[in-house]
Amino acid sequence: MSSMSRTTLTTNPVTDKLRSGQPSVGSWLTLCSPAAAETMAHVGWDWLVVDVEHSPVGFETMVNCFRAAQLGGAVPMARVPWNDTIWIQRTLDAGAFGLVVPMVNSADDAAQVVANMKYATRGQRSSGGVRLAPYIDGDYRRWADEHLAVIVMIETIQAVNNAEAILAVDGVVGCFIGPNDLALSMGLTLSDTGPGTAHEDAMLEVLRAAQKVGKAAGKHCFSAAEVTMRIAQGFQFLALASDGVFMSAAAKQALSAIDLSGRSADASQTGTGQLY
Repeated sequence: MSSMSRTTLTTNPVTDKLRSGQPSVGSWLTLCSPAAAETMAHVGWDWLVVDVEHSPVGFETMVNCFRAAQLGGAVPMARVPWNDTIWIQRTLDAGAFGLVVPMVNSADDAAQVVANMKYATRGQRSSGGVRLAPYIDGDYRRWADEHLAVIVMIETIQAVNNAEAILAVDGVVGCFIGPNDLALSMGLTLSDTGPGTAHEDAMLEVLRAAQKVGKAAGKHCFSAAEVTMRIAQGFQFLALASDGVFMSAAAKQALSAIDLSGRSADASQTGTGQLY
């Protein structure tokens, strides 16, 4: 999927896709491992988001995950812990091509995200050393104000009700629905989600609001089939699982396929070097 240049960049492949109405599919990095990030990038995801909100990743490890993702051809991004000026500034300086910012519940919250991500006179981001600057064709500050992927999270029913106003804020590129926190805010359990539920209606309401103001809507998905379905609905910024989820699923599948009696072993498939 990804076609990100590994030399100099004039634009941001993710922002370009979202602004042109195309889907952009990526995944989450939760294992705190640059090696895992590089492996995931080589799969071909458009982007990889280092989850700094809900994983134990440290700042220097996050920077190395950015490097590894970029080396593998995926756009490096992060979900910061909060709409915090210091976190946002440092994470952008560390090399993120965009940020996913949690718990944006109002247009004022969204405006604060934009202000934190853009330089004066459009915002309040402080100017300093930026790891990405050598990779940018031209002045980084101008590039950042135009091309950073500014993604706000809509993950409460309050945010759903304010979705149109949130997405209409100048500078916001799109939104990302957090389905689990949205369910919590609605007093729902996971069994209360899915087609025909109030939870699904709320997510589709966000999609309609995004389409009305010409911005991209996205969400975290739990299967490839769901990603395909959401693209058909009109969602664009779509995450599938995470490095940890993929590793766990593959390990469980492999372990469950082992017959400890050895009766079903196929000698022709041993020693191939495909799985260690």
